[in-house]
Amino acid sequence: MQDQDSRGARCRPALAGKGFEAGFRVGLIARIAVFALVFLFIAGCASNGEDADALAEFQEDQASQSRVDEINEQLLSMAVTTPGSEEAYRIGPGDQISVDIFNVPELSRDYRVDAMGGINLPLVGQLSISGYDLGEAEALIAEAYGDRYLRNPQVSISIMEFRSQQFTAIGALASPRIYNTDRQVTLMEAIAMSGGLGNDAGTQIYLTDRIRDPETGDLGTRSVIINVEELMSKPEDYNFYIGDNALINVPRAGSIFVEGAVERPGVYQRTGDTTVLKAIAMAGGLKFEASRSSLRVLRRDPASNEWLQDEVALSDIRESPNQDIPLRDGDIVMVEYGLFRSAWTGGLRLLRDVAFLGFRPL
Repeated sequence: MQDQDSRGARCRPALAGKGFEAGFRVGLIARIAVFALVFLFIAGCASNGEDADALAEFQEDQASQSRVDEINEQLLSMAVTTPGSEEAYRIGPGDQISVDIFNVPELSRDYRVDAMGGINLPLVGQLSISGYDLGEAEALIAEAYGDRYLRNPQVSISIMEFRSQQFTAIGALASPRIYNTDRQVTLMEAIAMSGGLGNDAGTQIYLTDRIRDPETGDLGTRSVIINVEELMSKPEDYNFYIGDNALINVPRAGSIFVEGAVERPGVYQRTGDTTVLKAIAMAGGLKFEASRSSLRVLRRDPASNEWLQDEVALSDIRESPNQDIPLRDGDIVMVEYGLFRSAWTGGLRLLRDVAFLGFRPL
């Protein structure tokens, strides 16, 4: 009995040790399982976070795409149904016209408008008619003959062959390239012909073309910046016929505009913390004639859709860089021409012309 009890007593610690070891193993496995579950949960949370970000980004892209599709659909519909703000056709280079002077058949003939926008009339010589509508061109020819050769001439003009009008579309458009048309087109029609706005299009349209000044009649360059929403809401004001050598630029989102007395006015991509001073540097700096006391920033208020204006002087920025104005997408930096500096430059040019009278260096 004593030997059996002794053996039993000696065996109990061994059994206890084996039980502890087994329990430890079970606990270790349980802890590993818990750690694995926690790891998988954390990984799942991270994955869900990434998926949520990707989903949010996808939804944002889809909303942007949906908005662009909606704008393009409206533009296409309005391009077909909305007339331009100018109804009269304007003569341009390449047009073939027939000029009829009543009861003067020897002066009535057909003309091809040359690349400079002029025709060579008998007795009168070269006369520029590009950019005028038919009525204005008739009055111009009548005046040219009435001054010296005819009394109250009656002139009528008809278009025999329309020129191949060309415009260039660049930027965030579906099909940016050079387009040829056999008639004048409106801005909406030109954008529709270019495939509509691209997915990365900004909110502005930049147009440069050649037209005649309605006040002076001089042929010159027109540069306008048009908001896409305004083009659709006020087509009677902004859906005009584009002129000669038109360039339609739809800047991508994130663009700013620099206009006025700078070396290279135009559209620039906003990167980082772009300010007025940095934008002017992008545009090659100020011209000598630029006003240093009035650097203006025009921006549209998204709530009221009204244009707001902010102003700063170059000297203030140099004294305190904190006064430099940060720019947002679609902002327009306007640099005015200073009166005194412009007059000074004009005087220098006059002196130069007098000094080199009869001999102009190339």
